[in-house]
Amino acid sequence: MKHKPFIILFMIVSTVLLSGCWDRQELQDLDIVSGIGIDKGGNNSENRYLVTVQVINEGQIASASGQGGKSPVAPVTTYSATGSTVAEALRKIAPKSPQELFFPHVQLMVIGEELARKKGIQDLFDWIERDSKFRTLFPILIVRDNTAKTLLQITTPLEDVPSAKIVGGLESTTKIWGEYASTRADQVIQQLEGGEGANLTGVQITGDPEKGNKLTNVQQISPKTAIEIRGLAMFKKGKLIKWLDEDAARGATWINNELTKTIVDLNCEKKKKGIAVDVMRSNTKIETEIKNKKPVIQITVRSEGHIAEVHCPIDLGKHTSIEKLENQMEKEIKDEVMMAVKDAKKQKTDIFRFGEYINRENPKLWKKIKKKWNDEIFPETEVNVNVQAFIRRSGLRTKPYIK
Repeated sequence: MKHKPFIILFMIVSTVLLSGCWDRQELQDLDIVSGIGIDKGGNNSENRYLVTVQVINEGQIASASGQGGKSPVAPVTTYSATGSTVAEALRKIAPKSPQELFFPHVQLMVIGEELARKKGIQDLFDWIERDSKFRTLFPILIVRDNTAKTLLQITTPLEDVPSAKIVGGLESTTKIWGEYASTRADQVIQQLEGGEGANLTGVQITGDPEKGNKLTNVQQISPKTAIEIRGLAMFKKGKLIKWLDEDAARGATWINNELTKTIVDLNCEKKKKGIAVDVMRSNTKIETEIKNKKPVIQITVRSEGHIAEVHCPIDLGKHTSIEKLENQMEKEIKDEVMMAVKDAKKQKTDIFRFGEYINRENPKLWKKIKKKWNDEIFPETEVNVNVQAFIRRSGLRTKPYIK
């Protein structure tokens, strides 16, 4: 009991010292950065990078939503600066912004195609991992046929913040169409650390970029300039070497087990692509085995779906009709997968990370072939594809009204 006063005093002092937030920052003292763009800075070696940040105009967005209308002030602003490093360029941007730049809420990073092709992206992410202000969960996209700065200046309909619109479009494309997957910053870093190939989704400006940098672009029912998720960029040693599109891009998504939903068109009688199958779930398994001291890759794809649309006279109530469509679906998926494998072999870059599976199966063999895997062994490696496709339902109608 005699120590009780000291205990009470200690608790009171501790409460005083621990209360409050010593590093708090008021929202009105911060400029929230929603997107970052990195481009090639020019021929001057001292200005290797051109960095652009997209800053949210919080007051404008709040007032527009509260009034139920739009005012003629842009919802975002961009600032740009060059530097030998990305960190230096960001420091140069700071004086241009009225408040301190706030990075924890970055939604997106975009990289210009010229930088990705000529200099590569292998040196761009060191500052992200070192700085505690950054989260590595935002997606990274490659701007196709244009610069990151131009993309971040395009106004977008339905979504005031362009970065949010791009991220939303990427997520819906991944879930609904399945052709392109969202690759987070931490995943890109992991791919580059492995020293093998990498793949990143592309984003493209359609229309006139100059008109897209005006509020009049979103004041029309059909905007003259838009942003579209398109293409899968293949990387080798950190540099962009080729774009994959459509079937080949979806084939890569099948292999990487990143496909959730998509539509597969099948031929019906004499009508090409007369039946649409809505793929609802898919799973890909990759295994390796060693034959004659050489690795063999086995890809197994299992997909399930249902009939979404029919444009030919076929009786879906018959088991033979469904079985024929399943066989055709298996061939279609296999062709897309092999198309992606063929392109990767041609470019001599293992964007599917088959090397990791070989390392797990036989570490000693991988140690011997690791240095010459991409350039010599991977292009000649046997890749077998086995597809199991199942059509579970034909919908509410088994016999189409087309006769």
